[in-house]
Amino acid sequence: MLKRPATPWATNRWYALGVITAIHAIHNVDRNVIGVVIEPLKAEFGLSDAALGLLSGLAHSGAFAVFVLPLSWLADRVNRAKMLSIVLGLWSAITALTALTANYATLFLARAGVGAAEAGGPPAMVSILADMFPAKERPTAMGVLAMGIALGTGLIYALGGKIAEDFGWRAVFLVAGLPGILLAILTWLTIREPAREIEATAGRPSFLESARAIFTNPTVMVIVIGCTFSAASQMAVVTWMTSFLIRFHHLPLTEAALVVSVSILVGKGLGTAASGPLTSLFSGDRPRSYWRYPSTMLFLSVPLGWFLVTTPSALLSMACILLLGFTLGSWSGQAMSIILAGTPSSMRGAGVGAYQFAANLIGVGLGPTLTGALSDAFGKDGLAPAIGCALSFNLIAAAGFILACTLMPRSNEALQPAIAR
Repeated sequence: MLKRPATPWATNRWYALGVITAIHAIHNVDRNVIGVVIEPLKAEFGLSDAALGLLSGLAHSGAFAVFVLPLSWLADRVNRAKMLSIVLGLWSAITALTALTANYATLFLARAGVGAAEAGGPPAMVSILADMFPAKERPTAMGVLAMGIALGTGLIYALGGKIAEDFGWRAVFLVAGLPGILLAILTWLTIREPAREIEATAGRPSFLESARAIFTNPTVMVIVIGCTFSAASQMAVVTWMTSFLIRFHHLPLTEAALVVSVSILVGKGLGTAASGPLTSLFSGDRPRSYWRYPSTMLFLSVPLGWFLVTTPSALLSMACILLLGFTLGSWSGQAMSIILAGTPSSMRGAGVGAYQFAANLIGVGLGPTLTGALSDAFGKDGLAPAIGCALSFNLIAAAGFILACTLMPRSNEALQPAIAR
């Protein structure tokens, strides 16, 4: 019997995964770069903390939320590889051009432009990888993809401060933006569109049909709610942990930022890398059991976080921060795996878009803001219990993972009637 030759995607999918993970890292560099240069911006433009909070949060996440659903629907209908290279080049160029901004209004518009363009990235990335990797390998692929969060966020915090100190805040935006432009060219030239499980465009649902089916899909809706709480908790930690170390353990700013950077790069990076294989191991490769590993880690993050903010030992607190990074690397890629398992192939982009919409508009925007409000409400030394409360959101998130998998149909065919309703 002649051996069937391997398809191009059987031999190139790991290369594509590497490139797309690099794109995801750039996505997180450009998304988080504003947090590195808040103090220089405050000094140059005389901005209030409220204005800076708006610039670092809603300017980006609001535009992202507005555009993510239509761009997710578009990703289900066009060449996703080309779409990804275009939006990557666009958001990277806007990031680099932010170095030329002269006032708050242009800064705000630039951040909104980055958010709008980045909205097309995650749906295209996840949909491409879903068609390159069989269901058994998707938790691992999504875990590798999620490593881009730790790599991008950790690198910009590790390097951006030094660049700003030596060359000014404008140089940080140039350094953040230029690599993405080169990567967009590489993506256009080397990543080809994989075959979709459903090729006939005539049979694909309209935007309204996709939205109706996704928003009435209990698996997707429950995992989206759970991940919104996870995102709020995670962004609260990333935003406020440096201040916690400065206020409670009296670390200098550079050392506190380095601790947070190591937690993201090493702790969260290792946690994300391990999440795919461990999810497969804990679940026995059964999608309805994908909840076991991420839910366990999310539950553990709560007592770990409360110990972190209450121990008087700076050394123990820093060790807990590293472990907390590991636990917080357990859920993002696996949420994508659950969404992929719980949606028909013609609506994968829309399912990811619903997740991105809620996680960004509510989670990313609400987490740091609510934590700051709780800190003020608790009074002196209120930041520690405020962070603990924010981490407690992960109890809701863990329950969301369990319920989402419980509600998941036993086969993808069971989802198809939802398209016609």
